[in-house]
Amino acid sequence: MSKCPWKIRTLFIILLSIVSICSFGQIPTDSLPGDPGAFSVYSVQNLSFGAFTPGSGGGTIIIAGNGSRSVTGTVIPLNMGVTFGQALFEIEAPEGTILSILNGPNATLTGSNGGSMMLGIGSSDPASPFSIVNPSPGRTSINIGGTLTVGNLVANPPGIYTGNFYITFNQE
Repeated sequence: MSKCPWKIRTLFIILLSIVSICSFGQIPTDSLPGDPGAFSVYSVQNLSFGAFTPGSGGGTIIIAGNGSRSVTGTVIPLNMGVTFGQALFEIEAPEGTILSILNGPNATLTGSNGGSMMLGIGSSDPASPFSIVNPSPGRTSINIGGTLTVGNLVANPPGIYTGNFYITFNQE
């Protein structure tokens, strides 16, 4: 029987994936479908922090609007084929429409084996407010990152952590 040290390390991996993302595009009350002032928001990609271990004291994992990942504290990012990346939305609206993003409150992610982590919504790329650059029916891509606050291994045991976050797109 051979020893597999990778199995021991695997026990200390936290796989984090935001399973569902809710977003709401606010349409002015005087706009009706087909109205040139109306817009639609489509969720294309979920925010995901990939695989990591919290280390002895935890810290943060940051996914930037461009999809890059960085860590602070004792968090160790792991490259085990688990993807990480920013949330991606597409907006369909008349060219030149100006939209701003209002981030909802921080979200609590709950672990499959207990524990919870706090998710703060990051900035967008392009930065808010922004102008729609592709005429309808084309779509303009909006990337949104986030910061995950991770506790130590006792507070955040290995597992899959999921939750929802909310953002609002406002037409200016």
